[in-house]
Amino acid sequence: MRNYETIFVVNPTLGEEDYKEVLKKYSTLVERQKGILIRIEEWGVQRLAHPVKRFDKGSFVLINYCGPSGVTSELERDLKLDDRIFRFQSVKVAEDVDPQELILKEKEKKKEPVEQQEAPSQSEAVVQGQENQPEKEVSDHDG
Repeated sequence: MRNYETIFVVNPTLGEEDYKEVLKKYSTLVERQKGILIRIEEWGVQRLAHPVKRFDKGSFVLINYCGPSGVTSELERDLKLDDRIFRFQSVKVAEDVDPQELILKEKEKKKEPVEQQEAPSQSEAVVQGQENQPEKEVSDHDG
């Protein structure tokens, strides 16, 4: 299977329910085309470089998925016809990949930040250990 990423810009004035409907529509479309969804990243409302359809902001969404070669053409066709989508772009990330391996990597990425927050890093431990020590005087002159 091939690994793809598609980023698209959604109308920022959509209600929460309509926005979730857009996300669900395109994630199920990938699955209907025998694709496997790896992750969906919602980047939130961002300022656009130039106005699009009289809007200067848009909600950015990134979908990472695996599938056969025709999955992107079907996804892009639907994105093109949807008035709620301003712009989109698809990129082939890799040619022959194992979708299960990518899903495992994503799960590991989600676990890492939680583990890092729980245990203080070595530099934080050093700083915490120095809090109780008296401060050293520093002078500005050479000598």
